[in-house]
Amino acid sequence: MGLKECTGFVGRKLLINDLPSRRMARNAIFIPPANGPYWGLFEPSGRSVAEAMIFAGNGSGKLHNPLGSTDCPELPSCPTLSDDYDYIYMGHIDPHYGHFLVGAVGRLWALPAYERDRLRIVFSCHLSVQELMARDYFRVIMTALGLTEKNFLQISTPVRFRRIDVASVPFEELSLVHTIYADLMHAIGRQIIPEGGQPLPARAIYMSKERLRNGNVRVDNESAFTAALRERGVGIVYPEEMGFRDQIKLWASNPTVIGFSGASLHTSIFFPERRVITLAHGPDIWANQCLIDMANNNDAQYLYDANGLEHIGAGNGFNMNYRIRNPEQLASELAEYALS
Repeated sequence: MGLKECTGFVGRKLLINDLPSRRMARNAIFIPPANGPYWGLFEPSGRSVAEAMIFAGNGSGKLHNPLGSTDCPELPSCPTLSDDYDYIYMGHIDPHYGHFLVGAVGRLWALPAYERDRLRIVFSCHLSVQELMARDYFRVIMTALGLTEKNFLQISTPVRFRRIDVASVPFEELSLVHTIYADLMHAIGRQIIPEGGQPLPARAIYMSKERLRNGNVRVDNESAFTAALRERGVGIVYPEEMGFRDQIKLWASNPTVIGFSGASLHTSIFFPERRVITLAHGPDIWANQCLIDMANNNDAQYLYDANGLEHIGAGNGFNMNYRIRNPEQLASELAEYALS
């Protein structure tokens, strides 16, 4: 039998019940990326505002690596923004859905509940707020939080804030997650699908990347695999061809969802206790999906093909391509596992 349970993971799996740290930074200077060698939110002393830092693991045994600067030896002269608004720090946005979902959006766990007119979400990005809002997932999530374009303040050159509310991110890639992260995502899910979903406990679906044009990792012969799964009663869906609300509605209905590890499976976080089967590309599973599953209390399994996937290398818009050695056999074993 080729289908086996994963034997290890890349990163660590730490679930924290306490809230992340949060404070009001005063006279802080925000230096967005591409403004010299130092970027981030800095105290008047030049030291980074600790709550504004982002950390990540890189998959090579190193965790808690700072992605911004820990200090700035010489702060630039820059204008001070008006006190007419209440500034909320979101920081640098990576618009890739997966990075956004486990990154910048998490800071909004501390979003105030009061009326939104005075709120300004401070961010930097290579896309404008209009371009971000044109992305379905971004617009739907922000609408669920009661935010519009006018609530966002894009920073492209250094500025000073007399006061800015800074909440630490509740998700550190390959490392840890705070339970408040799941609370935030569940609140968003309830706003998007207030009626909930029609439970489909006997249904199994597979999230395919075969129509995805570019990304990190892809299975080169996935079409043969999905055809074999379909013959055995597993539904096939293509997340990139679905509206974001439709994706959330699918998860709300709580079928057994199967897929190779990737951002599409992270979307389970919008409703608690989902059923997820993650296929790894080898015996070790990357910890991000494990963190999502832990925070969400998912019924989660991590499986891999013990026959070994064939490494093809980078190309066709992906950083790595694999090939399933026997897609019929793997599909047969997976369908039996998921539907039994």
